[in-house]
Amino acid sequence: MKQTSKRMESAELESPIAAPIIDDTLEAWCEGVFHRLSVENDAKNSALFLWVNSELVLAASQTQHVFNFYSQFKPSEEYSGYAIDWAFLASKHLDDFSFVSELPFNAGWQQDNVMWEHAVIPLSKSGSLLGYVLVEVATPDKMRRLRSESFDWLRRDAAFQLKCKLLAHQLAQVRLSKHQNELDLALNNQTLSSQLTYLKSLHEISLRFTKATSIHSLCRIAIELGRDRLQIDRMGIFLCDLEKDKMWGTWGTDPHGNVVDRSDFCQQMPNTLFMEEAFTTKNQLIVKENVPLYFGREQVGIGWNVMMVMWNGDECIGWLAADNLIYRSVLDEPKKESIKLLAASVCQKITKLRETELSNQRFGELEKLNMRQGHELAQLRLKLDSVNRQGAWSNTIDPVTDLPNEKYLALSLPQIVSDSRKQKGALAAISIEVDFFRGYKKLYGEHEASNLLRSIAILIEESTDGYSFHLCATTATGEFLILVQYENEVHLREMSEALVNSMYHRNVRNRASAIYQRVTLSVGVVLGGISLFNRASHLLKNAEKQRLMARKLGRNRICVD
Repeated sequence: MKQTSKRMESAELESPIAAPIIDDTLEAWCEGVFHRLSVENDAKNSALFLWVNSELVLAASQTQHVFNFYSQFKPSEEYSGYAIDWAFLASKHLDDFSFVSELPFNAGWQQDNVMWEHAVIPLSKSGSLLGYVLVEVATPDKMRRLRSESFDWLRRDAAFQLKCKLLAHQLAQVRLSKHQNELDLALNNQTLSSQLTYLKSLHEISLRFTKATSIHSLCRIAIELGRDRLQIDRMGIFLCDLEKDKMWGTWGTDPHGNVVDRSDFCQQMPNTLFMEEAFTTKNQLIVKENVPLYFGREQVGIGWNVMMVMWNGDECIGWLAADNLIYRSVLDEPKKESIKLLAASVCQKITKLRETELSNQRFGELEKLNMRQGHELAQLRLKLDSVNRQGAWSNTIDPVTDLPNEKYLALSLPQIVSDSRKQKGALAAISIEVDFFRGYKKLYGEHEASNLLRSIAILIEESTDGYSFHLCATTATGEFLILVQYENEVHLREMSEALVNSMYHRNVRNRASAIYQRVTLSVGVVLGGISLFNRASHLLKNAEKQRLMARKLGRNRICVD
């Protein structure tokens, strides 16, 4: 018997994770599961989403070995900062099990030469769906290594005890409600006291804002007082220009909490779903729990991260970001409200300062203009008009496709819009991109790439030939834009879909496309035309935005607004 016992103990030591995970609480069970996923599969990020009262909530997450359990549960969108249809992802990749993309769901920046493999694993008991586990693994060579059978233990273990753990956790929460009145009263008193403190601090901050004479000094005051008076670990204020797709820093805090000048930080706007969610959701604080925290593009820790976009009407000023890198403070409702109010106050002051700066600039320009001689100005205008008339319409044809180019489109667009308004017709914009064109050009050469663009140009002309007015133009290498005056919206949608399908079924080989191995198109369509409140440039930008969405969703498709 002693020998048998020793052999059993030895077998258990050789396979420490072979048995089901037996833990007393839901929190301990989650931590055990995430630990095993990390050991067996090298999982960098894991998260558990549960169905509770017909709503999918975030129960726990682990980011780079940092584990968080949310006893009150969190809305599922607070894992990544934006809503994700986990059920759709699980069913879509049921056969392949996993898929690869450039970023993990909770990241802000892409790492060089690193892709991410994702798996969304449904958990069920007796045919009843309990929730999902997200597993993310770094894959430098873009290969998928996760296999469905490797997670059979997780499915069995969840069916064995997850529902019981969830019920026990909910029961424990109910037991706490016996003293809920006393707890609520104490919590309300604490919340009111905290809110009052924050409001007093915000009032002092607003008074200090009146001393700011420039946007640069204003942002420094906001960062310093936000850190000192609102007890925010780290903050940063970023300004942006959506028309130019640029963002730049002002002032912020370094990983040690010191206020530093970040005006040298300038780059293109990040093209992530989190940023898109933040910019499409006005007047709301975007929250991400247990995520990587950055200083510039360098990761410096893990914690909660919030972002509040500042809007002046329909103009985006920039955004204010904050996190808890240093003291790991809890993000409660009073702190959320204080950050929102601080962002609103900064936005209001930036708007006023910009108006003042613009007024001063205009006044100075008028003074200079009045000092010039009228005769000299008239002569310069005559010369300028002459030059414009001679060179405005030169070089307006693309030499490869013989289609009008971007310059022609810019010159003719005002007249096209004017004619469309007079005829009271609906004008649609269709933005087209040849998927993986740069890779195709690199693989097959300049000559084959030019032939491909000419064939696509012919296909576009044939597809739009039936419309009373249409203009096909090239906007960049491998990109086209169509302006169509239409009457039947359904017919236009069908034409766009037929364009994508026709290119796909031509079966033009493209080894640069890892997805389809053939030449495909991504198409964005914007309907509705131009109104008094919608400028022509917005129509083109929205078409481009829909095309980028089609590319982001997997290419070889259309997105219609």
